[in-house]
Amino acid sequence: AFESGELSSGASSLFSAVDFSSTCFEDARGGVYELGSAASSSLLAKLPVHCPWTEVWRDDETTIVFGLTAGGTLYGYRKSSGDTEAQECLQIRNCTSFLTTPAHLIFTTTQHLLKFVHLHQGDLEIPQDEPEKDERCRSIERGAKLVAVMPTTFSLILQMPRGNLETIYPRALVLAGIRRSISAKDYKTAFFACRGQRVDMNILHDYAPQQFMANVLLFCKQLKKAEHIDLFLSQLRDDDVAETMYKETLNAPKLGLHGDSPNETQETRVEPQGSKINRVCDAFLDVLRNRTSTHLQNIITAHVCKSPPDLDAGLSLIAKLREEQPDLVERAVEHICFLADVNQLYDHALGLYDLDVALLIAQQSQKDPREYLPYVQGLGKMQPLRRQFTIDHDLKKHNKALGHLFTMDEFDELKTYMAKHELYSDAMHLYRYQARRLNEIMKLNADYLNSRNRYKEAGIAYEYLGEYSLAFEAYRSANEWRECLSSATLIPLPEDELVAVGEAFAEALTESKEHYDAATVHLDYLNDIEGAIKCLCKGYYYAEAIRVVGLKRRAELIAEVVDPGLVEGSATMTELLAEMKGQLNAQVPRLRELRQKKEEDPLAFFGGVPADGPDIPDNISLAPTEATTSAGTFMTRYTNRSTGTLASNATRKTSKNRRREERKRARGKKGSVYEEEYIVNSIGRLIERSNSVSEEVTRLVEGLMRRAMRERAVAVENAMAEVVELCKTCIPEVFQVKPTQAPNAESGEVNGEDEAGRPTAGGQAVFFDAMEANQTKREPPVVKAFSRLSLLG
Repeated sequence: AFESGELSSGASSLFSAVDFSSTCFEDARGGVYELGSAASSSLLAKLPVHCPWTEVWRDDETTIVFGLTAGGTLYGYRKSSGDTEAQECLQIRNCTSFLTTPAHLIFTTTQHLLKFVHLHQGDLEIPQDEPEKDERCRSIERGAKLVAVMPTTFSLILQMPRGNLETIYPRALVLAGIRRSISAKDYKTAFFACRGQRVDMNILHDYAPQQFMANVLLFCKQLKKAEHIDLFLSQLRDDDVAETMYKETLNAPKLGLHGDSPNETQETRVEPQGSKINRVCDAFLDVLRNRTSTHLQNIITAHVCKSPPDLDAGLSLIAKLREEQPDLVERAVEHICFLADVNQLYDHALGLYDLDVALLIAQQSQKDPREYLPYVQGLGKMQPLRRQFTIDHDLKKHNKALGHLFTMDEFDELKTYMAKHELYSDAMHLYRYQARRLNEIMKLNADYLNSRNRYKEAGIAYEYLGEYSLAFEAYRSANEWRECLSSATLIPLPEDELVAVGEAFAEALTESKEHYDAATVHLDYLNDIEGAIKCLCKGYYYAEAIRVVGLKRRAELIAEVVDPGLVEGSATMTELLAEMKGQLNAQVPRLRELRQKKEEDPLAFFGGVPADGPDIPDNISLAPTEATTSAGTFMTRYTNRSTGTLASNATRKTSKNRRREERKRARGKKGSVYEEEYIVNSIGRLIERSNSVSEEVTRLVEGLMRRAMRERAVAVENAMAEVVELCKTCIPEVFQVKPTQAPNAESGEVNGEDEAGRPTAGGQAVFFDAMEANQTKREPPVVKAFSRLSLLG
């Protein structure tokens, strides 16, 4: 007890600490004191001014004094053990009221927000004004003030400007209470808090997954009622709500969140592999498997709630109950039919070949007994394997049905069924150890592939069977010259026919510019050495051409074929490189000019009126007429909007207009809005072409030097080096990406446009596609390095 005189002089208010461990008072000058046991007092903090509302919060090492001034400024002064005086740690303006709990500082602001500040270990982090993102901030009614907080019921009492009191349940208090209950393994309290406050029940697992998985039995014992366990299982989903919807706002390493103990932090948390839903359901099944009498409903729910639902396991459980505990069967059937689609359950029951269970499920459905009873009775009269085949066929499980035919040794029926449902691979797998029947199936498969124009696979199948004539035809249809000619020699094909086939392939390969392959056909199958050398020279394979000349002892062909081929190749390559150089020298300056025009006058660039306005005589009226308005303005050229013609213009967005606009875009006509995109794409293709001819140029230069044509080699190499250098130089300028504003549509909705007013049909959509392509970041092509021959200097 203390004397009355000790508080009468200077003390303005008397209050207890938040944890009710001591009594405190504030004097008129802002000093906050703690009363001792012998009527003595110690200074806790000196506030800047006298605060009408003051509270003291403390933990083992820290004491914080909060004071709210009449002007709406909330101060906080912290004093740690060992400090001689308190230091300011908090200053919040525009505060209208505040309260403290052992875990939070709660205050309201003039912006009509209610905010929570965690007080763990004295750390104070003020949340941003983001009520839609942060659980620590929420909107409240204008002028509402705090009256009382009840952490045990997660509630807060506010006084409204009208004077009435209202109770709210802020998400921050609710989640804090749920997390505390989970950490204390009080799952019952956490469950009912989630159910009462409409919190996603996945938090019961996600907040501390390892702890939950180790305490599934405790969870079931605490909840007791099967309905509550079913409610939890039915709401499981794979999202981790502790990291998304209910992300912890308190520093995780300090509390050991999501773990079994305070030492387990988020950084050490190991994410299990696989589906969370299936993992949790399996854990419940392991715990409840031997508790069928009390938790049968939960066991079935755990099977059905898996992803995907394990209906077969649930139905197998019912089949087992029919034999062991028939008194539970009806309740189990009703529950599984409540959880899952009864038609799917019926099909799955048939798939288990258990007709009794199928009948139990059918009786719970809306099916007509006159339909399913005769069908089930008919199945019951069949032999087991024929019954299984019929069921799987009716359920469209054709591969399983094929397996039953194999087991029954009905080979002729199997071949018919295989062909009807195209199950050749499954049939070949079944008969992999029966060579004769495997060959029959392989022949049927080859004929099927040939009829579907899959000639190469058909040829391989025919060759597997030793049917080289059929393989030859299939390979020829597939234009597989190697396989075709090898099959022709294995038939064996008459020499004149073999030569004719070789000539056809050589001509086709030359037309498709596969010169090396064409040379191989000439040399190996036509014995045409000169033709082979010409093909090799056309493909710039001069080293191979000279090797073949030496191998065949035809040295005269070097002067007759190889040298002319080198001259022709150098002329062709020099011309190609000159064209590429000319294209770069023309297109890069033009691209630079276009971009400069667009930057200086975008209106004129997109086809509107120049920035300085048209040259119009003074005596001509500029008032709009029907003729001028019907033509549209600058932007309606591309947005398809004009005054008074929205509906009619919307109907003109046809595929014909789009195709016409696509052709304009592809041509990239000079002066059109598509020219810039066309030039950039053209230069990109040129660089790809340059990279592709690099190896050909190297082979050509080496061949020219081997035949002492140094001047030609120097010319070709210099031309290639110039093109490569031009490509490297222009890339930074050509492929730079500058934001380009596509024309904005006016407000309103027109058919054929998306929510942003962007046309989705007709020629206007093509224009917008082009504008978006200009804004999209382009990855510049890589220019392949060209190595000069050191012999040329």
